Order: sequence, then C-alpha cells, then structure tokens
Amino acid sequence: MRDISETLGRQPGASASGAFVHLLAESFYRHRAIHAVALFTHGLSFMIGARVGIRPDFGLLVEYGFYLGVYSWVVGCVYAAFRLLWLAIVDGATSPLRLFLNSFWELLSDRRRIANGVNGLVAIMAFISGFTVLKGAIALLAPFSWDQAFAQFSVGLHFGRPTYQWVWWIVESPLAVHFLNLCYNLWFVVLLSAIFSSVAAARDSLLRHQFLLSFMLVWLIGGFGIALIFSSAGPCYYARLGLGDLYQPLMDALQSANRQYPIWALSLQDRLWDGYQGLPSGSMGISAFPSMHVASAVLIALYATRLSVSLGTLMWIFAVLIMLGSVVLGWHYAIDGYAGALVALAIWKITGAALSRADARTITVLEELSGLGALPLICLTPQPADGLAMDDGAYPRQIICGQLDQEDRSAAKAGSESL
Repeated sequence: MRDISETLGRQPGASASGAFVHLLAESFYRHRAIHAVALFTHGLSFMIGARVGIRPDFGLLVEYGFYLGVYSWVVGCVYAAFRLLWLAIVDGATSPLRLFLNSFWELLSDRRRIANGVNGLVAIMAFISGFTVLKGAIALLAPFSWDQAFAQFSVGLHFGRPTYQWVWWIVESPLAVHFLNLCYNLWFVVLLSAIFSSVAAARDSLLRHQFLLSFMLVWLIGGFGIALIFSSAGPCYYARLGLGDLYQPLMDALQSANRQYPIWALSLQDRLWDGYQGLPSGSMGISAFPSMHVASAVLIALYATRLSVSLGTLMWIFAVLIMLGSVVLGWHYAIDGYAGALVALAIWKITGAALSRADARTITVLEELSGLGALPLICLTPQPADGLAMDDGAYPRQIICGQLDQEDRSAAKAGSESL
C-alpha cells in the first residue's frame, strides 16, 4: 500500500516541499469540521465582543503557546530519560542513545503526522482565542439569575441538605481540601495533555476527530450556549450576590483550611469577582452551570477509555475527584457537575455517530467512483487486535492518489470489502 507522499514523490517535478503542502491541504480537508467550528466560534466572538466591548485576545494565543512549549519541553525531557533507561535496562540495548535518536528522527520526519498536528493545533488555538471572549461575555449578556433555583434544586435532590454537608468530613479536613484543590489545579495539565496527545497522534483516526470535535462542541454548547441561558455564579458567590448564608459555613471552612494549607481556589475566586465588578486587577469568566471542569474531565475519561482500559479507569477516578472538588471548593452546585457530565456524554455519542455515518457514506461513494479510475481510492485498514474498537470508526485512512494499475486496485478493493 503506497503512501500519498510516496505517490507525490514519484510524480514528475514533485518536490518534498510540494508534497508536504499537498499533505497540509489534504489534512485541512479532513479536519474541515473542526476548522468550521473554530471559525464559527471566532466569528461569534467578534460579534459578541463588539456588543459587550471585548475583543479576542490574540496575546492569549502567545501565552497558551508558551505554556504548551514549556509543557512539551518538560514532558519531552521526562519521556526521553524514561525511554533511555528502558532501552538500557529493560531492553538491554548496546546503544540506547542511537536507538532513541533514530526513533526521534522518525517522528520528526513523519510529514503526515506533522500535517495533521499543524491543522489540529491551529484549529484548537483559534477556538480557545474566540471562546475566552464568549466566556467573559456571559455575565455581561445575562446577569446571574439562576443561583437560587440551582441551590434549592440541589438541596432537594440531596434529601434537603446542601451537597457540601454530605461530605463535611472532607470539608473539615484541611489536608483533604488541599489535596482536592491540587487535583483541581492539575485539571489544566490533564486537559492540555489530552489535547496535545490527540493533536499529535500518530494515526488520524475517527476517534481522534471525535475527541477534538467533541471538545470544541462541549465548550461552545455547554460553556457558552447553556451557560448563557442558565447564567449563575456558584456557591462561592452566593452571599456576595445577596442571596443568603446557605453556603457561608463552607466558605468559612475553606478560609480555616487556608490558614494551614494553601487553598488556591479562594484567591482565584476573589480575582474573578474583582473582574466581575470591573476592577483592573480582576479576570472575567464567572459561570457555574454547567461545570466545564467536570464536563471536560468526563470527556477525557471517555476518550481515554477507548485508548486504554487502565488509562480510562485512571481518568474516571480523576473525573470523580474533579466533581468532588467542584463542590468542596465552592465552585459549583452539585447539579452543575451532573449537567456537565451529561452534556459531555451526549455530545461525545452524537459526534461519534455523526462522524462514523459521514465517513461511511463518503467511503461508499468514493469506492464506487474509484472504479472509473478518476478518483483516489480510499481503503480502510483495521487497527491491530489490541487497538481501538471499530464501532467508533477508530481506524487509520490510507489514501492512494492517482491512477492504480488493475492488480493494485483489485487488491485494495478486496481489502476494503473484507471489513
């Protein structure tokens, strides 16, 4: 089976740079749904931003790029050290450094992987830049009006008691609260790891597209659309909004824990409130329903489960800790977390089904037309037995461009029909 770069490389006048540009264009087309959502979000951010006086912060892209670069460097160094020790001790290689450098060069020379990574990263960064405007505009477009309703609903749902009272044994332990706050802070690292690993994945599978597209839709639909309709601030701001002291015992307990161990959530809550009041030292972005921390943690767990049962189990445990931390740290009513999990699950399922059906229709049409010799033939190669399940379309695409001789076409066609 010939790779597209090989085919292009054999064409008269084809250069390495020309082949890579073609790969970028091909990858852009495969990522068209992801680019479309990113472009829509960015356009919406300009419209909403013009109304509320906020503009997309392109400097934020530089900031995220910096964090991404630092993260990549740290993780890369840790992986390099681990891999070298593994080659030397476990594999007993005579020249572990040479083997490692060879594998590293293979990674850098994988033009298809780089093309996919560039398209995925550009779309994600553009989406984040636009979404930050939408997030900051929620409180300006829809003042908080659902806190009392969510508080009362959560109390009724949990047998007449605020949710934090059911886990008071955690709330009254400063060390336990500190641990949950640490997990809550690690959420950003986990999120960044999931995004970066999917963007730079070796195989451009439908599962990869499902995660990236679901990630954008969860934040766009849940983090802006639903959050705008059900605008709320969260328990930590309940008293500040003049709604009563229902959550004051929780906030007092957090202040007490902060005197023994740092509870970083408290300072961040103050900074967000300052931003809500228009102080220059503050940050915009208060929004409680649904919990996007929980939604994204559940989404990552769904994605990780398809990659590895062990990794999936670890991510589900992490999602539970995030859910617990969102309540204990006063960020969210319990209903916020439940709603976030349901939003993530629904979008994950719908996106996966839609991508699988669209891909199946495309393959059917192109396989029929490829018999005329005028179109590329798209063949599907199943994952190894220990790979991803086929029902999510988690298989790589191998695209053969140009004319195929009859023997190659028959063999490729038979391979596709064998699925």
